[in-house]
Amino acid sequence: MGVPEPDLVLTVHTPRPGVAVVDVRGHLDHHTASRLRGRGFELIDQGFHHVVLNLAHLRFSDSTGLAVLVALLQRTRTHQGTVVVAAPPERLRKMLRVTGLSLVVAEHHDVDHALAAIESDGTVGLGARHNV
Repeated sequence: MGVPEPDLVLTVHTPRPGVAVVDVRGHLDHHTASRLRGRGFELIDQGFHHVVLNLAHLRFSDSTGLAVLVALLQRTRTHQGTVVVAAPPERLRKMLRVTGLSLVVAEHHDVDHALAAIESDGTVGLGARHNV
């Protein structure tokens, strides 16, 4: 009998055209990262070029989570979009800083602040770290 894989639950909200909020709940690791990457790519390909990852309920993320973040960022940038994170756990915030991703991925205290940073014309204000 094997050990069950850690869970990852993704819930998507689309508060306005071109913007998707993905609530990420559970564990983000090599077992589950492909689900977030796949769902994120689907959203981007459907026209949601600005993606907010709500990490308030993320219990664990390893470096695989950072790889997914980079992949989503690259995909959104091909459409002049972006990825921002809301409420990242402290461990992930540290990984973003150590790797330099905090310079290109905006961090916000919560989803409301992240959405406010996405301008009405679909752009994200300058500066990588806001309200953290």
